[in-house]
Parts: sequence; C-alpha cells; structure tokens
Amino acid sequence: MFLCYLSLGVLVFQTTSLVLTMRYSRTLQAEGPRYLASSAVVVAEVMKILTCVLLVFKEHSEMNLETN
Repeated sequence: MFLCYLSLGVLVFQTTSLVLTMRYSRTLQAEGPRYLASSAVVVAEVMKILTCVLLVFKEHSEMNLETN
C-alpha cells in the first residue's frame, strides 16, 4: 500500500512541477520565439513513457536473473 501512495505523490509532484515550470518559462520577457505549450506536454509524456519502459525492462531482467 505504501508504494501506491508513493506513486501518487511522485505523480502529483511531477505534474505540479511541470505546470509551474511551464507557466514561469512562458511569462519570462525573453526575446525570440516562444515554444508551444502542447509541445512541452508531448515531450514530458514521451519522457514518462521512456522511463516506464526502462523500468519494466529492468524489473523483467531482474526477475529472469532470479529464476536462473
């Protein structure tokens, strides 16, 4: 049950930090073109998918080592 609450806390932290970082970076008075908010969301989602896939592969390889 602890892992459920830990996962929930990490997801809340990740989403909150993404929103706050995007808002801060888009309100800066910097010169040049601004990025699209949708592109930042896509990049964040791709990073989450890659992280999940890597963790699944790591867990799967550890399970194979234990059974051999």
